[in-house]
Formats: sequence, C-alpha cells, structure tokens
Amino acid sequence: MKKLILIFSIIFFVFSGFSAFANDKTGSSWQTWPTGSAYLLPPHRIEIGLFQPLRYGFSESLEFSTHPLLFFVIPNFDVKWAHGEMGGFTITSAHGITYPSLLMDLVSKEGIGGLISPEFDIPHILSFQNALLASRVLFDDHLFTGKLALNFAVKSEKLDSRTTIDLPVTYPRMSVYYHDFGFRVGMDMKGPLFRRFCYVFNGELFYYPTAETDINSAFEHKGLLYWNKSSKFQICAGYLLSYCEYPFGTQWHLLPLLDAQWSWTW
Repeated sequence: MKKLILIFSIIFFVFSGFSAFANDKTGSSWQTWPTGSAYLLPPHRIEIGLFQPLRYGFSESLEFSTHPLLFFVIPNFDVKWAHGEMGGFTITSAHGITYPSLLMDLVSKEGIGGLISPEFDIPHILSFQNALLASRVLFDDHLFTGKLALNFAVKSEKLDSRTTIDLPVTYPRMSVYYHDFGFRVGMDMKGPLFRRFCYVFNGELFYYPTAETDINSAFEHKGLLYWNKSSKFQICAGYLLSYCEYPFGTQWHLLPLLDAQWSWTW
C-alpha cells in the first residue's frame, strides 16, 4: 500500500503542471486547457485528472489547485497569480506549499515496502515552491513558456541525509528538504498537430547550490501526445526521460506516462 501511494505521488509530480491545448477548430483552445503555461483557467472552470491536482479558476487573476487524494498524505496547496503582459509575454507567478513529513513517516519501516529506515526521525518540513512563468504565442497557435523557480524548505530540525528516497522524479524534488533551497529552470512548447491531436515538449533543470558537487543537479524531459475530445475531456500518453545525480552515482531513466483529464464550469 505504501509503495502504491509513493508511485501515485511520483506520477502526480510528473504530470502536475502539464497539459496540452488544441486550436479552435477542435472545439478547444489554449485558453481552455492552459495548465503548465502562464495562462490561467477561465473563472469558475474546474480541471482534474487521474494523476493531476484539482484546479479551479477563481478569477481573471487567480487560480487555485490542490490534489484532493494526496492531500491526506502530502498536504498541498498552490496558487497562480496573473501579472499582465510584458514585452509580448504573458507573465504569471505560481506559489505552492507542501507538507511532506506525513508521507515520509508513512514509508518509514523495515523490510519489504520500507523506503526509509525507521531508525530516523522525520522532522516537520514545509516546502515552498515559487515560480515565474512567461508565455508567448508563436506561429499563431503554438505556445512557448519559460519558467524560473526558487524552491526552499524550512524544518523543525535537520533531516538525516540517509533518509533520501533515491528514485527518479522523487529524489530531485526531495533534495530541497536536505539542501534548504534550489532552483528550477524550464522551457515548454506545445501546439496542435492534426485534427484533435496536440503535442507537449518540456525540459527542466534542477540545481542545488549547497549540495555536494557531484550530486547537485538533475534534468527531466517530457514528450506528450494529447487527444482533445472537447473542452471537457482529453487524454494523453508519452514519456519521461530523466537524468539525476544520486548519492550512489548518476543514472538515466525512461518512464511511460498516461493520463486523462476532465473539466467543467461551476
């Protein structure tokens, strides 16, 4: 059960922040499925996916999100705040807070299913994510987004370095708990292919300045193909290619991705 929760958490982190869009000919638009860009959901629109958080367009300038299932093991909340346009780019900031201690306690056990040794005490941890997103429409119906993020964590006491979970996707995101702060730089390109099919290509670099010189960075690349049935439903399939510097050495991983999304107006 604990491994299932962890796997679900990993998939949630992979997909969180990524969605596609189609052009108006398909009955949808990048204004309708704007997730992962500097654009916000239209007011009162709600989105949720199998492995994505629940998102709600609160107003023209605010969007809220949380994962309702994972909230009970990883309490989390995010807000996107629109700041207008600058130099042809739409500018938005994203701010989130996560409390990962519950999940880390849950997977602390001996034997099969144990990911962290129970000999270690897990302190209270609050992780803060802050990102600046800039999006610009290219070639009429393709959208480019650049992202610069600063993540930091505060703890009730120091976290033992032997409690790391050395898995792709999980490890680079947990590193902020051990090294206090880190940066993420990313680029995202998405657009229509044909009929109701759309693409997303993304790359992100993780960097922790205070970490040891041989384990301070990671890189992820995603390729996704979406099928937009309408403005209320879409599915996607793709891959995640990751490179990470773990405590035991560097490794590459290639993982399959699959998700479905629903949306409605409340």
